[in-house]
Amino acid sequence: MGFADGQILGIFPLPAKVPMIFTGKETEITILAGIRNNGMLDQPAFYPFYKSINKIVKGEIDQIITVPLDFSYVETAKFPVNESFETNHCFTSDLDGKTKPEWVITSSTAATGSKSGMVTLTPTDNIFEMACTNLIKKGENARGKSYLELDYKGQGEIAVGLLKITSGLPKITYHLFIPANENWNKIYVELTDQTSANDYSEYGVVMSIRKTGNNPESKVYLDNIKHIHF
Repeated sequence: MGFADGQILGIFPLPAKVPMIFTGKETEITILAGIRNNGMLDQPAFYPFYKSINKIVKGEIDQIITVPLDFSYVETAKFPVNESFETNHCFTSDLDGKTKPEWVITSSTAATGSKSGMVTLTPTDNIFEMACTNLIKKGENARGKSYLELDYKGQGEIAVGLLKITSGLPKITYHLFIPANENWNKIYVELTDQTSANDYSEYGVVMSIRKTGNNPESKVYLDNIKHIHF
């Protein structure tokens, strides 16, 4: 979403050329980050965890001004889960009760950095389910916006959910099922309703991966898993 001197210019999918009226004076450009909520093309949403980009410009007629979109997180954002897989990771709580498939760190591909998390699925070991050991206690979340970000690629279906604990009893609920992609893709999964509910004493992020297709072996890669809230 773009603004010029406080006046909205519109919402533009990237890459985009945004027309502006030439005034001969300096103009303050403000750009807000937008996302596809839960990966849905028909659900554009303002992302509150990114700072706006502000730039003063004074262009000429027919001039093209390039504004780099280097978004950074706001200082008030909290990251109870922030896994880039460059060393280790928090997804070590086994929920499926099996030794295979397992989550390993690989340097064969990465969305950013040099490593990612990889799960190898076969017809006999076709489901993987793990929870992050970083638990968020009731009250640590300000009950505002809450998201899970992740980069993913591969062959399989990825499920994202929460493990909620009430009176010592765990309950797992999945909220979004994501078909893996041949190329790296980023998705923003909104968990606001789930983390704002009053039905837990603490919760953790859960990931499940299921084999799809007929290949004898399928690999799914995950990177930059961030749970973020205020």
